[in-house]
Amino acid sequence: PNKRNEASSASSRKLQLRPDPYTPSAKDASDPRTSLTRTAEEDRASLADHAVIWDKQRADLQLVMRSGLVYLDAFELVNGDHLVHPRIPVRELTLMLARMMYWGRLNHTPWAKYVPSWCFKKAESYLDNLDGAPARWPALKKLRLDDSAEVMEALFSGVGESEDDEDRDVTFKSSVEFKPQAPRTTPPREAKRRRGSVSSVSSSSTPTVTDPPSEPPAKRHRPAQDRRRSVLARKEYSELAPDELALVETPGRGVMYWRQYGILLKFAPGTANAIEQTTGFPDYTPNLAKVTEVEAVRTRWDPASFKVLWDLAPWDDMFNQRLKFLILHQLDHLNAQAKSSLVDIVDFMWKHRRAFWLTGHWFFIDHRLDDYSAELHADRKKECDTAKKNYKKLLDEKVRDGLPESVLEEPGIWTFPAKVCSWIWMDKSQLNDQGRPFSLAEQLRIVDKLEPARVQWNSCDSDDHRVAHLSSSLRKKLLPKSERRRYPVSTQRP
Repeated sequence: PNKRNEASSASSRKLQLRPDPYTPSAKDASDPRTSLTRTAEEDRASLADHAVIWDKQRADLQLVMRSGLVYLDAFELVNGDHLVHPRIPVRELTLMLARMMYWGRLNHTPWAKYVPSWCFKKAESYLDNLDGAPARWPALKKLRLDDSAEVMEALFSGVGESEDDEDRDVTFKSSVEFKPQAPRTTPPREAKRRRGSVSSVSSSSTPTVTDPPSEPPAKRHRPAQDRRRSVLARKEYSELAPDELALVETPGRGVMYWRQYGILLKFAPGTANAIEQTTGFPDYTPNLAKVTEVEAVRTRWDPASFKVLWDLAPWDDMFNQRLKFLILHQLDHLNAQAKSSLVDIVDFMWKHRRAFWLTGHWFFIDHRLDDYSAELHADRKKECDTAKKNYKKLLDEKVRDGLPESVLEEPGIWTFPAKVCSWIWMDKSQLNDQGRPFSLAEQLRIVDKLEPARVQWNSCDSDDHRVAHLSSSLRKKLLPKSERRRYPVSTQRP
């Protein structure tokens, strides 16, 4: 393959500039001004019969489905020696090529050989200006769920990172992908992926340089609007009874909007920066499409109550209560360099423990309320963005130095989720056993128990629970109980 040394922001890494062989087609990528045939939500719902998760599918497969093909046809097209790029918008194609070039995966992606040269040049330019490493480009896999219960849980997980918007107050820009649509980006451990074997699909033995039929099948009937909403989401916020403000709804199949403590939620929309959430992490965000819903969220922000929680420094507890031992790997099987890498990683976790906590508990701040709120709003974003970016660099560096990537799946190695995890505060009308409004510390204990990924699995009742979100192959690596407290993650910081 044709390669060169990249001495700029690509960390002096050898980049594969073109596939080998390379037989470019005259056809261009999809016009970015042309809308895709289907939405991600429609295609996610269409996968129910296949027992696969939309968010675990590779980016090219997702976009080919959105161009009009059903899952099996899209998988065969992407997996085989076919022309694919005319179905993919230029911007998304550039990002995909950059990932393949950086990680040397062009020869493992058959359709890349037909992409015009100018598209590769755009990807080169993107890499030249990239600060850090792009997300890894995974092998194409038919990822299936373990059982029907998991299907229902995963089908309606979010698709991407929330957009940066002052009303949404969800301002994270990361390069990554949720659950494992495929691999996760080493850095922020973006998405922990299931690493099952690659399923092969028959493909033609000779390159096909003609675009397959692009007419999508007839659109399936869209369910009535109320069927996409939970019982409480069909009501206006002002219509909710006091006891309904205490309820936490769980979205059933096909439900896209629901309420938690009265606040209207939706699955976080995908963006160019984060299409998928990291496996196991919450992936919902307030739906602020209506002024009444925006006001409902804003009224929950209480600087005085928050300052009490802030003074408790819950991130210290999160670090002190972390899992301090390897439970999937034996330390004796790691070389000296890998052990040193673990020390550096845990040291980073300690120094940036507050950023990890904030990312896992992304509460709405009404930054227009006062100077304190405005300053906190700005500082939080800056702190978390910087820490996440540097953590990504650190993990990429350690993997390049020889740290087995599977070690990053250890619960004792923290993850910056691809998207921030919204924390919905209760309405003050909700009272505890003493007849007083729940304090934020009390609410924190509740949400961390329900969604342990927020505290890096610290609140799990067992090691089996800590690794339940991992692939079956990784779960099988769980050490015998007698060995799970034998190998410290770091020998320098207990």
